[in-house]
Amino acid sequence: MKKYIYILLSMWCLSGCSNMLDIDSQMSLDANQELKTEDVDKLLNGLYAAIVNSNNYSYCTNMYPEYLSDNLKLVNPQFFQIQDAYNHEILEDDILNYYNYPDLYKGIYRANTILGVPSASESQKAIAKYCRAYNYIRLIDLYGAVPIIDENYDKQPIQRSSEKKVMEFIVSDLLDAKAHAPEFNTNTPEANTKPTKEAAQALLARVYRMQGRLDLAGQEAESLITSGKFSLSDNPAEKDKEVIMYFATLTSATSNAGWGYIMSWEARNWNCLAVADEVVALLKGNDTRKILYELDEAADRKGYVFPSSAKYKNTENWDSEFYVSRLPEMYLISAEAGNSNRLTEFQAKRKSSLTLKEERRLELALEFVRWRDQKMEGETYLMPFPKESIAANPLLRGDILE
Repeated sequence: MKKYIYILLSMWCLSGCSNMLDIDSQMSLDANQELKTEDVDKLLNGLYAAIVNSNNYSYCTNMYPEYLSDNLKLVNPQFFQIQDAYNHEILEDDILNYYNYPDLYKGIYRANTILGVPSASESQKAIAKYCRAYNYIRLIDLYGAVPIIDENYDKQPIQRSSEKKVMEFIVSDLLDAKAHAPEFNTNTPEANTKPTKEAAQALLARVYRMQGRLDLAGQEAESLITSGKFSLSDNPAEKDKEVIMYFATLTSATSNAGWGYIMSWEARNWNCLAVADEVVALLKGNDTRKILYELDEAADRKGYVFPSSAKYKNTENWDSEFYVSRLPEMYLISAEAGNSNRLTEFQAKRKSSLTLKEERRLELALEFVRWRDQKMEGETYLMPFPKESIAANPLLRGDILE
């Protein structure tokens, strides 16, 4: 019987999804044959798509870290599930969470598939590990202790691993990605749309910071700052040279169903969230980041402030780019690790004089990192596992592997 590697994988015991969601794609690649480089690249494209558009509700589920954080305020949440997330009152039978938890594993399964392809190059496997690590970061940010599913997983019920253990797994993947992923090439158009060695370093800096290993975080951050491949922009809206890694969302294959639309005045009669007053208040004096927000329109919008199209790389908020890492974060991590000159340099570009903590909140607002910062400051709320996932894998309620 032939063995097949599917571009779209069924979620098996962890999913808790309906049969409709468990149907394998009819598009498949025969693993008994030697897969060509371009075939593995197709699998990688499917992996990227799973990260930015994991299900039909990605315009909501991608936003969970922001709903939970203090970066936004409600304008009109037509979906009560969004209000529940905002209030930290998500239920086990929440329909958006029903999709969110298993579909974060969709990307992990796709990464594991690529890691199991004998003909996949070390570079392709490194890219898959970067993506797997990124989705595990998203999982522990939202759910804390989660099962570690690697390429050797036997599809049996599995215990959760502690957040510490998952972070160690993430670091291992990122170190491999740093060693074997292709280097960022400044002469390659849109080189920052695919995982690179430098992208792995940026995530390593973030995860080391999460672990409290600021010395290592600072080393990775400094390496990126001094590489000469990226630079701070005088105009925050012109951020091409600042972006280390983002997932492009301009094609139907990788569309994220318009999560950026939710943060716009146009969505005021649907599901709409504005920027929190505390974030807006940080935009003082001649701060160059004012261009990233529609401040002048607030008076006609009941005082609500929304990000402008300049906040993201795409010129339209509807399908906003999915930023993962930018150089400003590296400056702020380096400063936190003890290099105060980096804060001075950063603030000279932004024409700002906030505290380091305030700079971090403003600079990285609406980029999916604020919730982790709040957790590092003592926030303890975790999203519940969906009841369907618990039914499929009862060990989700069992002991945690330390």
